[in-house]
Amino acid sequence: MMAALTPREAELAATAKAILQWHASHGFCAACGAASDIINAGWQRACPACHAQHFPRTDPVVIMLVTRGNKLLLGRSAPWPEGMYSLLAGFVEPGETLEAAVRREVFEETGITTGAVRYLASQPWPFPASLMLGCIAEATSDAITLDPNELEDALWVTREEMVAVLAGQHPKIKPGRNGAIAHFLMRNWLADRLD
Repeated sequence: MMAALTPREAELAATAKAILQWHASHGFCAACGAASDIINAGWQRACPACHAQHFPRTDPVVIMLVTRGNKLLLGRSAPWPEGMYSLLAGFVEPGETLEAAVRREVFEETGITTGAVRYLASQPWPFPASLMLGCIAEATSDAITLDPNELEDALWVTREEMVAVLAGQHPKIKPGRNGAIAHFLMRNWLADRLD
């Protein structure tokens, strides 16, 4: 559904889903356990017992365009539709910078080391309630060592192969969702528009 929406509609849908999901899972005060009240048009919950204030949260997620020369690293998660590959991604841990999260996630999932990391763009994503932070990272190694708990497969693709992927004509790889930041980042990499 998100892929069929305009960017503004997708932002509104992400907001609505995140707020509704937050209310569904946070009906009780985290401080004392009493039932909390919805206030400020749904943007806050207040505890009548201990007066604690609670606000919806957004979890930061890095999504990485990992390049090595003319190649781009793609990964595949087992639950995804057959043949679908996308950019690597993962949650930012407490106390971690975006750059450190990118390097950690890429290494954990594929064994690839990365050097320079740069922020590119962001997108709210309601699955669950995330802010996708798109980055580009330069790989400093080539050999992929998969963590099977993280990914089913990972591979390097060339620009030429990526043209076929995004056109839906690659024999093995199917592109991800059209409205997702991964798709945006891949298209911009292909067009040399990452500045």
